[in-house]
Amino acid sequence: MSNTDLTVGKPFKVLLIYILPLFGSAVFQQLYTLADTIIAGKFAGETALTAIGASNSIVNILMAVALGANAGCAVFVSRMFGAKNNAGVKTAVYTGLISFAALAVVLLVVGVISCEPLLAALKTPAAALEESVTYLNIYYYGLPFLILYNFGTGIFSALGDSRTPFIFLVISSVSNIVLDIVMVGPWGVAGVAWATFIAQGAACILTLVFVFLRLKKLPVDEKPHIFVPRVLKTLLILALPVMLQNSFVSVGNLIIQIRINELANVQGIGITDGFTAGVKLIVFCTTCFCTCANGLTNFVSQCYGAGKYERIKQGFKAALAISTVMTAVFVAICVIFARPLTELFMSAEGDTTLAVESGAMYVTIVAPFFLIVNVKVVADDAVRGAGGNLGFTISTFTDLILRVALVFLLTGPLGFAGVGWAWAIGWTLGACVALTFYFNIPCLKALRKGKKQNGTAALAGAYAAAHEGNESVAAAENPESPHDGE
Repeated sequence: MSNTDLTVGKPFKVLLIYILPLFGSAVFQQLYTLADTIIAGKFAGETALTAIGASNSIVNILMAVALGANAGCAVFVSRMFGAKNNAGVKTAVYTGLISFAALAVVLLVVGVISCEPLLAALKTPAAALEESVTYLNIYYYGLPFLILYNFGTGIFSALGDSRTPFIFLVISSVSNIVLDIVMVGPWGVAGVAWATFIAQGAACILTLVFVFLRLKKLPVDEKPHIFVPRVLKTLLILALPVMLQNSFVSVGNLIIQIRINELANVQGIGITDGFTAGVKLIVFCTTCFCTCANGLTNFVSQCYGAGKYERIKQGFKAALAISTVMTAVFVAICVIFARPLTELFMSAEGDTTLAVESGAMYVTIVAPFFLIVNVKVVADDAVRGAGGNLGFTISTFTDLILRVALVFLLTGPLGFAGVGWAWAIGWTLGACVALTFYFNIPCLKALRKGKKQNGTAALAGAYAAAHEGNESVAAAENPESPHDGE
């Protein structure tokens, strides 16, 4: 893998070449997730989609922990590796492995103990509660694999290798889908959960084996330590912000799930099924076109570091143009095919009319606003790339808090349609906040101010030159001007 200098070349071309592989990876990952849910919904029984949907918000919180492990270790190990401190690299890996393995075991135990009471507190429909508990418990059993797999991929990224973990991802994803198909028939929702457990376990073991083989090749001048508390403290400082931010988003979605379950208990579990299918489609679309914004972050970061502030503006416009085209395609597909896409998730058994109608309505309301949230994420990631982490965080939390509040406010008068309008309004107001922070990026404000000052100076110079020229003309026309005698 070679490094890419994003500070040279035409911004549009550079970004397009840089973004397309990211887009491809996102599409592949999301297709695997969709396939997993579609197989469960289609073949695991009438309540399978409800059971998985009720667990999703909790699963996302656990994923936040895994991503935090990835981010924290990646940053610290990359610093050690960049400093040619191979002993420090190995110490960080050993310390992180022990610490996050212990954390995974604690979360596993706490999760299994609290699983059923928590799902009941979330007002999971009674018909799907047992399956939901089964699914989530199996997911908890695989939690050490999930956390340590992400830990391992973070180490590979820190060492400059993104290809190896991607290969493992492909193997894991394909095997998971195959296992889903084989195991869903005899074991239903539990079979889908065990398929994920097996695939994640294999990917985790494979990743860690190759991590240690890679570490073995690193020469060291001194013996690395197995566990260093000071290193653990640094890892936690780096990992916790990612964990907390992602967890906050997941907790918000958890609160929304409570309202969805309340509606389902009154109107029928088709509401939960429709919401689960709709959210999966929305997340698929937004994750795919948001890769353009993610690529912009690195583009802006490099240009910011190089002091090429004008190029940041050019990159923002180029990324917005590219992502808007991508987004428009997803909008058209979702609006035109909302119903058949929703039907893909539905069980072949029983009456799915309410589920299909709810999911299709949700997607139809939300999809046109992809164009607005696209502007939001592009602005957010430009701000983040220019060092504005606070602005990015405020924008993210504003959007989430608004959506949570609006779901409870709008579902009263509008019913389930209020969920879709909560997303639409939240995204719109969030986009306003994001653009405000973008236009107030300090380096771009200074750039605009400098241009204004330069423009004023140029105007003054032109005026002075014109005035001087007029005096010369006047003198030529009036030879007896009083200035002649001086």
